Amino acid sequence: MEWKKEYATGVDQIDEQHKMLFKMSSDFKAALNENVGERTYGMFLKYLTSYCKSHFRYEEKCMDDHKCPVAKQNKTSHKMFLEKVTEFHQRYDTHHFLQEDANELVKIIDSWLDGHIINVDIHLKKRIKNK
Repeated sequence: MEWKKEYATGVDQIDEQHKMLFKMSSDFKAALNENVGERTYGMFLKYLTSYCKSHFRYEEKCMDDHKCPVAKQNKTSHKMFLEKVTEFHQRYDTHHFLQEDANELVKIIDSWLDGHIINVDIHLKKRIKNK
């Protein structure tokens, strides 16, 4: 998945964080394609969770500060995404690496990022321009 200018939120730090999430997904996809996903999956899950929590806090604060009308929807979407990642964490803790889980997670991340940024995050752009 590639970054597109349509994903720009008007907040450089958020855009850079989004680009990092795209890179994380892309790098893990490459690891899966090179058959080293099993060695990296646990670390990927931990780092993804940690990075998302930090990014979500920052983005949510930014939306609150700019009184963005989708701030509540944004928080709900973030919570649901973290719950989904937690499910993958739990399956990993129980079953260790499962190729189908890893593949599914990457698809979920890419789909969620695209939909979330386009449908929610870009609302920040209008709020930033109006200030």
